[in-house]
Amino acid sequence: MQYSKSNRTRRLVIADDSAEMRWLVRSAIGNEFGEVVEAADGRELFWTLLRSEVTAKADDDVIVTDLVMPTYDGLDVLGAWRELYPDAPAILITAFPSDAVRRRARELGAVVLSKPFSTTALREVIREAGHGERR
Repeated sequence: MQYSKSNRTRRLVIADDSAEMRWLVRSAIGNEFGEVVEAADGRELFWTLLRSEVTAKADDDVIVTDLVMPTYDGLDVLGAWRELYPDAPAILITAFPSDAVRRRARELGAVVLSKPFSTTALREVIREAGHGERR
């Protein structure tokens, strides 16, 4: 079954190997989305997105992914995200924000948010990117 952008809910996609971090992100901003998809690592996220019935371009979906995860890291996840959703906002969260990571994240169109961060900072990053409200 195919869904158009107009008749589907906006998704928040969270990829992080920490259940506590997924909970924090979902609690902070999940109520702004119609659907929340969670994955414990990049591999699980890839399978979840591939199995999803809602695979139409979703430029109002948002992904929040950790950098360091088993199997596929956050940069791998962002690369795959861009293949599926070239214009959707992306946030990379990391405790290791090196210049190389920041540069690669920018190339992939993602904003880097350094850990630890407040829930207010997470909300602001999404809103500053112009995606805090449905267009």
